[in-house]
Amino acid sequence: MCFILLLRRMHPDYPVILAANRDEVRTRPSTGPRRWPGSPALWAGRDEVAGGTWLGVNERGMVVAITNRRDGTVDAELPSRGMLCLEVLRQPGPAEGQVYVHDALASSHYNPFNLVCAGPRDGWSMTWRGDARRLGVGAHVVTNHGDSDDAMLPEVERGLAYVAELDVWTTPLHGLLELLAALCRDTRGPNPICRAGGDRGTVSSSLIAVRVDGSLAAYWHADGPPSDPSHPYEALPPVALAVPPHQ
Repeated sequence: MCFILLLRRMHPDYPVILAANRDEVRTRPSTGPRRWPGSPALWAGRDEVAGGTWLGVNERGMVVAITNRRDGTVDAELPSRGMLCLEVLRQPGPAEGQVYVHDALASSHYNPFNLVCAGPRDGWSMTWRGDARRLGVGAHVVTNHGDSDDAMLPEVERGLAYVAELDVWTTPLHGLLELLAALCRDTRGPNPICRAGGDRGTVSSSLIAVRVDGSLAAYWHADGPPSDPSHPYEALPPVALAVPPHQ
């Protein structure tokens, strides 16, 4: 995934809204979002090579996403970044997730990444170096080209400028997700948000919204570049988003 837009407490009913495109080698196998076994319940896609995920949300309304970074060396022997994302999703909340990542980085090296974690009340981003920053109220953009909210990056500037033109606070959820979908379909310029061509590019797109109580309001997923009409967003049905009873 190379573009993540997070809206924190910009809507009175949905304190966490996320729009994200995943960029990857097109031949790398993966499956779309589903509910994973175990507790807490979580919904995420699955990378069929390493077994982890690039994006998910758990039953407490905590959204976690990870991007690769291009400003460091890559060692195939290091632990999976997707598995790190998955393990953070299994934490009780953002505070515990941040501690988990700090501990993981203290005990092992990872290939370069940006990781984003946000719940209804707080959120943060962190790099593979352990550099962390709190994500306050407002819009935040993370890509695989640099640190979060770096306005010098064209994708960041474009995403923040787009949101600034929206009336997020009063727009109904369905309409807001449609507007964010339009951003995720943007193929303009040398640094497009959606990379529709080539052997490596946008392979999927997701839109997630979390209610104030932490329940999952929406999870839309496009299994391919969303700019292609043959890959429309499809909403996970309410029955798929229901939290299973705990034993």
